[in-house]
Amino acid sequence: MIPHRQLAKIFYTPFPNIIWKYPPYDNTIYLTFDDGPYPPVTKPLLELMDDLEIPGTFFLSGQNIFRYRTELSDLNYGKHVLGSHFYHHVPLFGLDFKKILREINFTDELIFRYFNRLANYFRPPYGIFSRKVFPALESTSKRMVLWTVMAYDFKWPAERILKHLCNTVHPGDVIVFHDSPKTENTLLDVLPPFVAHCRELGWRFGKIG
Repeated sequence: MIPHRQLAKIFYTPFPNIIWKYPPYDNTIYLTFDDGPYPPVTKPLLELMDDLEIPGTFFLSGQNIFRYRTELSDLNYGKHVLGSHFYHHVPLFGLDFKKILREINFTDELIFRYFNRLANYFRPPYGIFSRKVFPALESTSKRMVLWTVMAYDFKWPAERILKHLCNTVHPGDVIVFHDSPKTENTLLDVLPPFVAHCRELGWRFGKIG
């Protein structure tokens, strides 16, 4: 399987207006979180990130905002960036323009209704998209954000995730984590030692933008 870092170089670079990594010169890495909100994980994650004094970018699922709408008042995203992760967690490939635009707009409405924030960035579920997404993003003033490193926090144990990240991440990388039921037993254990590792190397943490 070709790593996403390689796929980005091969396939994504010719597409317009995509962020998939940043220049490495300022020793900054970028933590992003997909599939939330899932309050049992998202709430302690936000508290942990405040304690660690690190920023992040959260790509929110419209479906999960609606599903957990009665529990969202406890989530304080503070200065973190919020982006859209579509409404349904389905690949965009094969969807027509009207369907894509409708789901993006509905998710935007939910993000504004419950968090009073605008979503200027978009990550397609599974990183799968077609050219039809670009006019929809243009009409909603969004940039697509992909990634260079997948944490695999949804399927690997914490020890393996941490080893993978410490061996793989470099300055400029955009890393994907997930605040979801599948990461309830890994994410909060991995972040503190990974952050400590990065800081020992003199790296900083930034937000997409």
